[in-house]
Amino acid sequence: MIQGHIVAVLLASTMVNSAAIRIQAETQNGPTGDQAHLNALADPLKTLAHRVALQQTKQHLSDNSSGDQVMAGLAQSKTPSVTRALDNPLVDESNLPPFSFTCPMHPEIHETHNGPCPICNMNLVETRRAEAWTCPVHSIILDAKGGNCPIGGRQLIPVRLALTWTCPDHPHVSSLEPGMCPIDGGQQMVQQLGSLPHEDHTPKHGGTFFMAPDNWHHLEGTYPASDRFVLHLYDNYSQPMVVGSAKGRAVLRETYDVDTDEMFELAAQPLVASPDGTFLEANIGSDNLPREISVKIRFDPTGPEERFDFTFTETTRTPSPNPTATAPGAFPAGAAATIGTLMVNIPDRPGEIAAEVSARDAHVQNLLRDGAFTEIWIPALEAKDLALALTPHLRHLPAERQLSVRLAVKELVRAAWLLDWYGDLGNRQRVESAYAVFGQAAAAIATAYSER
Repeated sequence: MIQGHIVAVLLASTMVNSAAIRIQAETQNGPTGDQAHLNALADPLKTLAHRVALQQTKQHLSDNSSGDQVMAGLAQSKTPSVTRALDNPLVDESNLPPFSFTCPMHPEIHETHNGPCPICNMNLVETRRAEAWTCPVHSIILDAKGGNCPIGGRQLIPVRLALTWTCPDHPHVSSLEPGMCPIDGGQQMVQQLGSLPHEDHTPKHGGTFFMAPDNWHHLEGTYPASDRFVLHLYDNYSQPMVVGSAKGRAVLRETYDVDTDEMFELAAQPLVASPDGTFLEANIGSDNLPREISVKIRFDPTGPEERFDFTFTETTRTPSPNPTATAPGAFPAGAAATIGTLMVNIPDRPGEIAAEVSARDAHVQNLLRDGAFTEIWIPALEAKDLALALTPHLRHLPAERQLSVRLAVKELVRAAWLLDWYGDLGNRQRVESAYAVFGQAAAAIATAYSER
């Protein structure tokens, strides 16, 4: 078993290396050869082998009693799911959600068409995603309509779930289509709703929610008082985690050294575990708003130190129960950006499409300036769809400009997905590296359609 585990990890590492070589070769043959772009494209691949190795290690340890103590120190992997009774389906089967495509290694990728993953180049897989409502804290509660959580009264939030069908007496059966059980043929299959990793990044305490580069840990930073910073940890299904062996500090001031190209800390405070181990906190002293706090943390003693950049324009307020239920079937403001696939109106004329790309580029710049990293994905992915819509119009451009726009669209699409991912990571340096490519591509598109 150990030998098989090692082989699996080596194969995963080989796959990552070959994918990285492939992407680097494509980029070096592109129009810029920009090193920041190489780094931006290669960085996501660095975590792939780590994630596969972690999952394989956890599986190996769970199969061996000698690994019990080690497993106690790891976050427990789980895929929460709910099976609905035949007479109580969540989804109307006369109007099923369409198929979509996602990456096995990057579940945040969600496309309406098949093709390679824009991050790691793996083949996308077919899935169905259902839209539902759940409690911010009690995620086992699901409802087809909006309203308030029956526990605590907080307003329900939209969430996406993996929709499959299974047999009541044969739960190992999984199908993407409803129908009769293929084993006995005498029972109708029932709906099974499974939680998807990274689908719920809703702050539980009113703070800013980020994802760690390992695609497992998540964290929420809050600023509940003028002199206090609090950090909550979660797993990849946004379930609360105890602090465990996580150690870190809140960096309050830094300076940049041009000669070494490094940031040096001028003021920092340690993150200390609460008495019950449910969160980390630091006494950061009072200062004027907005406050910028950079967290540097190791989730385990042997892991890498990760950085997360928080910007607070006001003190954090924990959401209170909302006595007014949301109207059934109505999504709250901004829900369309949280649930389902983004829909953007595509103008008929290519010049107008290019202008809309430029508008999204300006929006991304503003969000980057304000440190609103978790909101960048909306204009970035809208710009991606707009840029792809230019493809049918390329034949109307001169040949030299056709090539320029075609390459710019390719650059912008990859950079948009990286902005989406890096925005969730909350690391300003990574976001800026992805935006360097995104902004350059958007400018190239604007130039191509501004020339007469």
